[in-house]
Amino acid sequence: MKTLQVLAPVALVGELNGDILAAKNPDTRVPIASVTKLLITYQLYDAIKQGTLSWRDRLVTSQRIADFTKSDLVAEIKLSTGESYTVEDALDAFFILSENTFAFAFAEKIFQNIANWQAQTIKLLAKWGINNPVIPNPSGLSNQDLVTYQDPEMTDSYEPLFSAKEVLTMTSHLVNDFPEILALTQKMKFNFVTDRQAYPYLNRFKFLAIPTHKWLGLKTGTSPDTESFVGVVEAKGRRYITVYLAARIEFLEPKGTNCYIESEKMLTDVLG
Repeated sequence: MKTLQVLAPVALVGELNGDILAAKNPDTRVPIASVTKLLITYQLYDAIKQGTLSWRDRLVTSQRIADFTKSDLVAEIKLSTGESYTVEDALDAFFILSENTFAFAFAEKIFQNIANWQAQTIKLLAKWGINNPVIPNPSGLSNQDLVTYQDPEMTDSYEPLFSAKEVLTMTSHLVNDFPEILALTQKMKFNFVTDRQAYPYLNRFKFLAIPTHKWLGLKTGTSPDTESFVGVVEAKGRRYITVYLAARIEFLEPKGTNCYIESEKMLTDVLG
């Protein structure tokens, strides 16, 4: 297997079937920040498929969720107790804005509470061959930033940890089982509408502007000091997945750009 020369400590280029073409430390677990959101996204689509939830169902904001959104660090969209919105609008904001609020709203709607979500997620991951996962919450935030969802028994730095190989597995299942997620990530204009407000916003994914290959999606992840990007790309008539995790932000200039540039470089290195 070819070894990737990239800034991130963990990276790979793989195929939709899970095969790895090139990698760097593919089995090393690192914080993946909002890339964690791929899991609850899969579970949401699955709930829709099973008929236990519909896109037009309305979610009602609890006091706990409303208090969570008061933190500017974790929530861009502010909600008040009793405010309602559709599952579809919430998914758009969740995936495009990486709005942490809806990770917890979805988990509580589908699984009743976070403990149940965690137990069911561990079972799902085991089914996919991912054992003993570190998956404390559905958002990817560290415990110190969880506001009303903090676990007082855990350290401030407790957060989801996954390897590039495990992220490839998660991404493969999401894209293969629910390919419509790619259409969502290519839309440009959105409007999150509740019974009390409208919040228009644009797609901020920079990978849509990368000219060399045809990038189709998927998800970024940012912490105070690292940046990650998982991408799905079409090249030479086939689709590939790039996984680029936990690159130190001091290496990235300007911030939010090099995770895309480095992913493009490693894809070119592998595919030509």
